[in-house]
Amino acid sequence: MTSASLSEGIEDTQPRGWATLLLHHLQISSLRLSSFVLGIFLPFISDDLGLTPLQAGLLQGVWWITAAVAVLPFGIWLSRFRPVPMNLVSLMLVTPFLFAQGLAFSFPSLFFARFFAALFHMIGLAARPMLFQQWAARRQYTLINAVGLSQHSLLLAIAISTGAMLITALGSWRLAYFIQGAFLLSQLVAWMVVARESRAPAREIEQALDNARRAPLAALRKYPQGWLVGVVMFSLSATWTAIVTFMPTLMVEDRNIPLAVGGPLLGFLYYSLIPGALFGSYVNRKAANRRLLLTVPATLNVLLALGIALTRDIVPLAVLIAGMGLVWVAVPALEMLPFEFEDIAPREVAAMSALVVTLSAIGFAVGPMIAGAVAQFTGSLQTGLVAISLASSVGIAAGLMYPARRE
Repeated sequence: MTSASLSEGIEDTQPRGWATLLLHHLQISSLRLSSFVLGIFLPFISDDLGLTPLQAGLLQGVWWITAAVAVLPFGIWLSRFRPVPMNLVSLMLVTPFLFAQGLAFSFPSLFFARFFAALFHMIGLAARPMLFQQWAARRQYTLINAVGLSQHSLLLAIAISTGAMLITALGSWRLAYFIQGAFLLSQLVAWMVVARESRAPAREIEQALDNARRAPLAALRKYPQGWLVGVVMFSLSATWTAIVTFMPTLMVEDRNIPLAVGGPLLGFLYYSLIPGALFGSYVNRKAANRRLLLTVPATLNVLLALGIALTRDIVPLAVLIAGMGLVWVAVPALEMLPFEFEDIAPREVAAMSALVVTLSAIGFAVGPMIAGAVAQFTGSLQTGLVAISLASSVGIAAGLMYPARRE
């Protein structure tokens, strides 16, 4: 059974399917808050725990290194299990470690709390491709993913824009982590109510998992174009996470922009994506040339990241940051490319999607680590951001190597 045949009977995604998939996307977004708002939290955490720039980079990097190491084996091995209960297990395991981050009293305790949160989050992330095949009409995959990205951008825009003010009002960065943990706990309860397997339109999902003829690991050799998609996602992720980690500190220390202004300024990454992400489905339909779909975002990513690292004035900086956010309009289409590979089986989709997430996670990990290491060596955060921006040009080469037409 192929991925296409599994979901071919689903002509339209029902409201419960939309709710299930968007709730799952909200869970991913809520957990990624631990990574994307770390830059806003860092000045407060550093004052409390006495962190060095390298330790700050490691706190960001451990989240994505763990993802890079875990998501591919999880995607291959756990794709044999039903995705709805698998995601529930993930939520039950990960939620306590969000609260543990708020209780951290030293760099090692915060580091390991983030490690276990990221590890257990990967169980739920591995279920994502199977959830799409179980709940959604194939023609609406990119649309649902685009709406999820818009929802993600709204959540992150609120968190980044208000994070510094919230911590100041609460008088503690720890309470902010407790709020995040309570938010995820409420989503765990909602998942048990909304994601009812008996209401899923693709009833053959368990049979398809049990009767898979091809080992999903073989897909990594069978579909080399999946590696190219992953490299492009690597380049986008590396610059993104380096900027959200270190730009708040750079704005405070080098550009005399206070966090009360720098937080909302960095939020332009997400302000532009809230409406912009909804064009992801349109981009997918119109971009018949898949090579351009990968190459154009990769090129813009490098140019805009360099501009952000080198620009000092607030207005042009806001424009550049918003532009970098809009580059991610293409991401919903990029993430769905494995579903259109020729004759790909359901578990093979899970493996290829996990590969793309793995390479993206490596980018998220090495971005702040490289920037932090270069900054510590040169004494300049700006130099660190320029270095990772230039390194991300590898995505341009990968895009140029991708087949021009749809599979």
